[in-house]
Amino acid sequence: MSDRATAHHFLGAGRSAHIKALVLTFALCVLAGLVLFVWSQLHAEADQSKSQAALLARVLEDQTAKTFENTEMALSSLAHHPAILAAGSTRSTREAAMAQLIAQLPYLRSMALLDDKGLILASTQAGEAGQQIDMQELLHDKSAVVVPGKPLLGRLVPGRGLSALAPRAHPSPRGVSFLPQLLGFHQDNGMPAVLVALINPDAVANFYQATLEILSYEAVLLTYDGRPLASTNAGTGVQATAVLQTPLFRQWLPHSEFGSYIGAGMLGSHEIVSFRTVRNWPLLLVVEEPYAALVARWRDDAFAFFVAGVALLALVLGLSWSVLKTRREQKTAQQAMEQAQARLARSEHEMAVLMRSVQELIFRTDSEGLLTFVNARWEQLTGQPSSEAVGQPLENIVDGPYRAQIQALLDPLARLAPRNCQAMFQLPGHREILCDIAVVPLLRDGRLVGFAGSAVDVTARWKAQQELQTQLAFQHLLFETTPLPMLVTDADHRVVLVNKAWEDFFGRGRYAVLGHEIKGLHSRDDALLQIRSNQVVMRSGQRMVLEARLPHVDGSYRDVQISKAAVKDAQGQTTGVLSIFVDVSEFRAAEHATREARDAAEEAFRVKSEFVANMSHELRTPLQSIMGFAELGSLRSRGNPAMADMFNDIHAAGQRMLALVNDLLDVAKLDSAVGTIHLERTDLRSLIRPVVRELEPQQQHKLIDLRLELDDAPLIAKADPVRFQQVVRNVLANAIKFSPIGGRIDVQGRIDGQGDICIAFSDQGPGIPPQELDKIFQPFVQSSKTRNGSGGTGLGLAICRKIIDAMDGTIVASNRPEGGSLFRITLPCRSASETRPAELL
Repeated sequence: MSDRATAHHFLGAGRSAHIKALVLTFALCVLAGLVLFVWSQLHAEADQSKSQAALLARVLEDQTAKTFENTEMALSSLAHHPAILAAGSTRSTREAAMAQLIAQLPYLRSMALLDDKGLILASTQAGEAGQQIDMQELLHDKSAVVVPGKPLLGRLVPGRGLSALAPRAHPSPRGVSFLPQLLGFHQDNGMPAVLVALINPDAVANFYQATLEILSYEAVLLTYDGRPLASTNAGTGVQATAVLQTPLFRQWLPHSEFGSYIGAGMLGSHEIVSFRTVRNWPLLLVVEEPYAALVARWRDDAFAFFVAGVALLALVLGLSWSVLKTRREQKTAQQAMEQAQARLARSEHEMAVLMRSVQELIFRTDSEGLLTFVNARWEQLTGQPSSEAVGQPLENIVDGPYRAQIQALLDPLARLAPRNCQAMFQLPGHREILCDIAVVPLLRDGRLVGFAGSAVDVTARWKAQQELQTQLAFQHLLFETTPLPMLVTDADHRVVLVNKAWEDFFGRGRYAVLGHEIKGLHSRDDALLQIRSNQVVMRSGQRMVLEARLPHVDGSYRDVQISKAAVKDAQGQTTGVLSIFVDVSEFRAAEHATREARDAAEEAFRVKSEFVANMSHELRTPLQSIMGFAELGSLRSRGNPAMADMFNDIHAAGQRMLALVNDLLDVAKLDSAVGTIHLERTDLRSLIRPVVRELEPQQQHKLIDLRLELDDAPLIAKADPVRFQQVVRNVLANAIKFSPIGGRIDVQGRIDGQGDICIAFSDQGPGIPPQELDKIFQPFVQSSKTRNGSGGTGLGLAICRKIIDAMDGTIVASNRPEGGSLFRITLPCRSASETRPAELL
C-alpha cells in the first residue's frame, strides 16, 4: 500500500472513530436527560398529590362545617319551638318536635332535652326520658359551662345515646360513639334547659369514605388536642399521643389554619399531609396519602418513559448509522447533488414568492430534517427572520415531549408516503400553539431528498374539544351522582337513559330497561299519564310539572313530583323528554303534621286570650265596688285620720289592681282579633303635642324641664292615632316617673338618614342594665333598677312593642353615655292615602 493510500485510510478511520464518539456522547446525553426528566416527574407527582390533598381537605372541611352549622340551626329553631319553650309541655309533644327535625338530619343519632341538673326531660331515643346523667361527662373540659344561646361542642362519648352516661348503664358496644352538640336556653318559666344533638361520627366518616373511595387518600377529623373524632378505614387506630408528636401539631399549629407538607402524619412516618381547621369550630381535618402510593404511581409512569428512552436511544443509533451510510453514498454523487440543489433552489425561490401570503407555516427540509425553506409565517410565529431558520432542525421550536414525533415524521427510513402528526410549538413570550403537521417525502430518481410540509394552527379547535370533553364528563358525573331519579325517553317513548338514582328508586337495572317503552315500566294508568305529558312537552317545547303516586322499590307507593323538559338536537328539533322525579312523600307528611300543629297552637292561643279577657272583665266588677266603698268610707271617716288612711290605702291598691286589669285587657285585645288596628295617613306631630300637654301636671309636680323638638316638615306616617298616643303616653309617663326632681326630658321627632321617622325620648333617670334592654319589652318584666316601689305592672312596654310592630316600626331602649335612658321609636315614612287594617303580631 502506498503512503498516500495509507494516509487516506488513517484519516478515514479517524473520522469514523470521531463520528462514533459523537454518536455515543449524544446517546448518553439523551439517556441522562431522560433520567433527569423521570426524576423531575417524581417531584411533579408529589406537588400534584399535595394540591389534590389540599383540595380534598377543603371539600371535606366545608361539608364538616356545614354538618355542625346545620345542627346548630336545628337546635336554635328547636329552642324557639312552642313545645320546647313551654315548661308545661308533655314529653310526647317535645319528642315529636325533636323527631321531626331528626328525620331531616340523617347524621344525628338522637336529640334530647335536659334540665340544668342533667335530668333527661325528653329524648327521641326510647327509654332515656327520666334518667339522670352527669352533664360534665358530655363536655370536653370539666371547667366548660353551657351558656344560653351559645352552641357548644362536647367530647366524643362511647355509646349509642345519653343512657350510656347514666349510673349502672350497660357497657357500650365497641366502636359505637356519639359527638354531642349542646345549646342552652331558658324556658318560658325562666328555668334553664339544654338541648343536646347526638351526632353520629360514623355518618361523617362514611361521607369521607365515599369522597375518597377511589383514591388512595385517608381523612381524619381531630380536636385541637389531638383526639380523633371520625376517620376513614385506615384512620381508626389513630392515637392522640402519637398525633401530638407530628409536625402538624409541633410546627404548623396553631399559627396556620391550613397547609400541606410531606413528612410524619397521623397514619405513618412518611406521608403527604394536608390539613384545614374547621371554620367556627375547634376541630381539625387532616387528609393523608402514603408516600409509598405516590412512589408506586411514579414507578408505573417511569417504566413507560424507560421503554420510550430505550426506543429513542435505538432510534438515535439507527439514525446515526443511517447518516454514516448516507454520507458515504453522497461522496459518489456530490456533483449531481449540487446540480439538483441548484435547480431546487430556483424552484424554491419561485415557490417562496407564491407562498408569502399563505397564513399557515409552509416549510421544506432536506433528507436529514434540516429546514431549507420556510414562508413568511415563520417570522410571525417565532419572531426570527426566515433566513435564520435555514439549516435548523424543525424540532427546535417544538416542545420536548413532541420532538420524538417530529423525528419520526422526518424519518428517512420510514415508508415513503404522506405523513402527519400533532405537536406543540414554543413561541416567544412563553406562548404555545398546537399545530397539525403534514409532510410529503420529496423523491428524485426514486431516492429521498427531503420533505415538504405545512403546519396548521388548531389550538382553538383543540381547546374547544378539551372544554367540550370536560363539560360532557362533568354533565355525565352530575347526571349519575344526582340523588334525584332521572329518565330520558325518545320521541317513541322508549327509554334512552336512566341514572343510578332511578335504578335505586324503581329497583330496575338500566340495561334491563334501555330501549323498552314506558308501557312496560309502569302500570297502565301511570304509563298513560307519562305518555300524554311527554306528548304535550314535545309539542309545546315548554316545561311541565305534574304529580303522581308511583311504586317504590320497597313496595310502597310514594307521592312523586315529576318535572319534564324537552330534549332538542343541534337543529333545535325535539328528540325526546327528560323526566326528573322528586319524592315528596315526606314533605306531604310534614305539611300535614305542621298544619295540625299550627291549628292546635292557634286554638290554644285563642282559648288563652279569651280566658284572660274574660277573667279580667270579671275582676273589674268587684274592683269597682271595692273602690266605691273605699271612697265612701274615706269621706265618712274624715274625723278619724287612722280610719281615713286605711280607706285611702284600700282605694290606692284598687287603683293599682284596676290598672293591672286594664293592661291585661289591652294585652288580650292585642293578642286577639279584637286587637286589629286601623292605619291612616297622619302627621305624628299632631299626636305627640296633645300627650305632652296632658302630662304637664305630672311634669310640673316634679319640676321637670321637658323640651319638645319636632321637625318643621310634617312627619307623615301610617299609624293608628289612638294606639300611637297610647305608646307616647306610656313612654313619656315612664320618663317622668323615673326622672329625678328637677331633671330634664328631651322629646325629639325627625327624619333620619334612612328616610324613616324617628321619635326619641331621653331622660336623666337611673338607666337600664345592659342585659335587660330587650327583656323590659316582655310582658310582666320590669327593670331591676326601677322594680321596687314603682307600682308598675310590667305590661306597658310590652303593649308598646306590639302596637309599634303592627305599624311596621320598631321601639328599642338604650342608655345614654352621660346617664339616663333613651327610647327610640322608628316608623316608615309613607305617603299612601288609603286606610287598611293591620293584624298585630
